[in-house]
Amino acid sequence: MGKPLSTEEIDEKRDDLVEAALAILEAEGIAGLTLRRLAEEVSVSRQTPYLYFRDKAALVDAMCVAGMRRLTAATSKAVRDASRKGPIEQLRMAGESYVRFGLEHPNLYALIFKPAQTKIKLTPEMEDAVASNTAVTGSLMQRAFDDGRIALEPDRLNRVFWAAMHGLISLRNDGLVKDDQEFFQMLSDTEFILARGFLKE
Repeated sequence: MGKPLSTEEIDEKRDDLVEAALAILEAEGIAGLTLRRLAEEVSVSRQTPYLYFRDKAALVDAMCVAGMRRLTAATSKAVRDASRKGPIEQLRMAGESYVRFGLEHPNLYALIFKPAQTKIKLTPEMEDAVASNTAVTGSLMQRAFDDGRIALEPDRLNRVFWAAMHGLISLRNDGLVKDDQEFFQMLSDTEFILARGFLKE
């Protein structure tokens, strides 16, 4: 009998399985993902994934958390890269990074925000991941609000910001806006309206 795995080793193997599952998702879509397919991908027995995930739903939950963390890392990097440009420009860069992530990883983005997610109670891990993601733009909005640069309360503006970015990603990924020039003009105009409104001063 082999030596029992430590907690750290269990977490590492679980993370490895999630990473392999995400690779399958990106390449083949959610329909191509099963625990058996995952076992084949990482060259383990068919039963091994069940040691870490009770079923496919548990695996998908872990993938959603990992995907949300990837999205947060991408937007956080964009914010850090624009740290000398102030909160408004940082928000613009965060929005562009968010949209870029959704376009470059359509299967993962769709999984994170699948309609079923809104009908069930989120796991504590997913709640933490969502809170971390929301805080990236929320903290910038709070700074701008405290400085008197924005009028809408940060939590309300953050929901509007997400709705606008999510809507653009969905329009593009669903094929409703196919032209690059048209899409990026819409993105630019959305950023302008969010920052300045659409009424003349």
